[in-house]
Amino acid sequence: MQPEPKHILSFKTALTAGTIRAAADQLGLEPSTVSRNIASLEKQLATALIERGRKGVMPTEAGLLLLEYANRQSGEMEALRSQLDALQNMERGAVSVALGEGFVGDFSQSVLAKFSRDYPEITFSLNVGSTDQMTDAVIEDRAHIGLAFDVAPNPRLNVIAQADRHLVVICKRGGQFDATNKVKVSEFADLPCALLNKGYGVGAVIADMEASHGFRSRAVMETGSIAALKAFVRSDLGITLLPEFVVADDITAGNLRARDVAVSNFGSGKVSLFVRQGRRLPLAAQRLIPVMARSLVALNG
Repeated sequence: MQPEPKHILSFKTALTAGTIRAAADQLGLEPSTVSRNIASLEKQLATALIERGRKGVMPTEAGLLLLEYANRQSGEMEALRSQLDALQNMERGAVSVALGEGFVGDFSQSVLAKFSRDYPEITFSLNVGSTDQMTDAVIEDRAHIGLAFDVAPNPRLNVIAQADRHLVVICKRGGQFDATNKVKVSEFADLPCALLNKGYGVGAVIADMEASHGFRSRAVMETGSIAALKAFVRSDLGITLLPEFVVADDITAGNLRARDVAVSNFGSGKVSLFVRQGRRLPLAAQRLIPVMARSLVALNG
């Protein structure tokens, strides 16, 4: 006998929400009803699916297997929707994309604008955050496609395309930290820096560079916001380290300037376009991927 959808929904929501009560609030049910639904599921499958602790509910080993099964079911339903969309000549559809914050401008200008002209009825949802958050969103099927910097190897991810990028020093053009010479590694101990948190690919690359080149940045601010980094530099409070393409518009406008570091391939990393391994993507996402891949290759142009 197949598990009842309402029982599966209570189980998945409890794990996502973290507690039975939070799941009940999301589902508009009484906590006792959510508990009974999960208990019925455990009885039907003859195994414990969740563990209750001080921090809420966690899946047992059997619960993890059921969760993967439920996610596969969701994927199959998405595949059915994509086939129905194909019958309608792509007159509708939805794509969820997980982006590192630095890619939002380029995605909107070079990818979204073109794709939306070709498929005006396709809708998008954009998740923006750190590299870790974006890879988690794809692995957990909260996003169809991911694009991030310095993605760690993961057997659950299928990397479709990559582009090499390295970090440069970003300063205010004409400001007190602007100079024609390359920045020496030894200068980072004295230059006030605003840096991304280590959950971001850029932050992780900086930490690796500090370890491999034996320096420690004078980080006066750490943040998860590229907008905050730009504001810091525009105010001439110091410098930041980013791939140059992230601030290309500001450089073109003459507000910011990129300075190379006097170390070959300093802060080298890869921009990766990826999906979850084995996931059957809806047709709209399949059509979007090559457009994003071409845009990614153009970063190396």
